[in-house]
Amino acid sequence: MTKTFVAKAGRPKSMQKRKQILLAAGDLFLSHGFSGCSMDMVAKHSGVSKQTVYSHFANKEALFIAVIDAKCEEYQLDAKHLEHDSGDLEAVLKQSGLQIIRLLHDKDVIAIYRVVIGEISTNPRVAELFYSAGPEHSLRMLAHCFQRFTVHALSDARAYQCAIMFFNLLKGEFHTKSILGLDFALSAQQQHEQVEFAVRQIRLFLNAD
Repeated sequence: MTKTFVAKAGRPKSMQKRKQILLAAGDLFLSHGFSGCSMDMVAKHSGVSKQTVYSHFANKEALFIAVIDAKCEEYQLDAKHLEHDSGDLEAVLKQSGLQIIRLLHDKDVIAIYRVVIGEISTNPRVAELFYSAGPEHSLRMLAHCFQRFTVHALSDARAYQCAIMFFNLLKGEFHTKSILGLDFALSAQQQHEQVEFAVRQIRLFLNAD
């Protein structure tokens, strides 16, 4: 009985420490960049031991990817939320599209884009990690939406092509402006209009086949 109780009590504590580590790492990656952040710094900033950090994340790359993954999950852009979606493609694209636009308005997301760009010349690996866990992750999710909810079956290549087109239509002009520090923010109405526009263009593209 004692062993059972300890196991159940310990798990939430472990998840809490994981959350502390992710929050600390997110702050440090933004303030010091990927190269300037160390696992020692993460341990100190999160209030846990270095051993605890490594018990959750094998290395700094895994931790960086987990930080990006957590941000995607925060905006419900992950497989877990997608599996609960039902209905037609248009409804799913409107929901996912709005979440993507909101994600790209997140100040931390904008900041990490700038961090990654700033390290391209000295540590190009950071860009590879970020692209895989961030933009490419969104593209894979959208491609899955197109294959799952389109009436007529789409090949993997065609679904991914649609995902790229839709993603770029969503970003429009505001995404580039946000990275450059220019006035970019879309109002709630403008965000909905941007999604509606992107969905219309994709519908025309698919109907032209």
